[in-house]
Amino acid sequence: MSKFTVILAIIFSLLLATEAVCETFTFTIPDPYLYHQDEEKKEPVLLYVTGTGNVKAFPEQVVISAYIYTKDKKASVAFEENQFKMGRLMSMLLSLGIPKRNVATESLSIDTIYKKDSTKVDYFSVYRSIKIFQDDLDVISPILDALIDAEIEDIGSIQFVVKNLEEKYREALQKAAEDCRNTAEMLATSMGARIVDLQSMSYDYGGYDYRVMERSVSGEMYGGITEYSQMIVPREVTTTVNVYATYEIVYVGSGTF
Repeated sequence: MSKFTVILAIIFSLLLATEAVCETFTFTIPDPYLYHQDEEKKEPVLLYVTGTGNVKAFPEQVVISAYIYTKDKKASVAFEENQFKMGRLMSMLLSLGIPKRNVATESLSIDTIYKKDSTKVDYFSVYRSIKIFQDDLDVISPILDALIDAEIEDIGSIQFVVKNLEEKYREALQKAAEDCRNTAEMLATSMGARIVDLQSMSYDYGGYDYRVMERSVSGEMYGGITEYSQMIVPREVTTTVNVYATYEIVYVGSGTF
């Protein structure tokens, strides 16, 4: 082997060794950009909180449902009798200071009733559904007595209603939001952390029991209904709203948790 060939072999071996070292060195160098990306991908610490707002209110209106039923061989007679009962009831209610606008007819039907197993007409029935609205809750007993005196056989239900439901709802929602934030701050402080961001928030309407009490009343009560109706007393009701929030928190000491 010539001297020139030996020199070329040595140079070639050195080049191969240098390339292997460079490759190894390049592979082990940490990339600052990739390291920074890993830091950014760190999951935040989240705190899930529920707040509740309640608003109490007392009923401001009573709604009494009743049904006037009449029947006769002639449809016109049944209808006239139904109108007569309605007129007599209206006169009694007016004497109690209840205006006509507070009495509403919800439905009126005239039905043909046939004889059993026959196509012949037996009689005609007239059925009228009414509602009486009254803001003065002290006149419940007189209204019920008037219904009985007017020979209204079917007194359906008594409902106590709270007005301005939307206003009560907004008030409850505000209280729920405040309760949610206060709870989150209290929990974060107790954990040695602080709130840095609101991630999400939602709420639901827990409901409002506007029918404070609904009690069916039978028309077959001898001696009037006053003594019974004095036991019908409305109670205070509550509307509820729940707020759900997710907060991001960080540890006060190092900025991470």
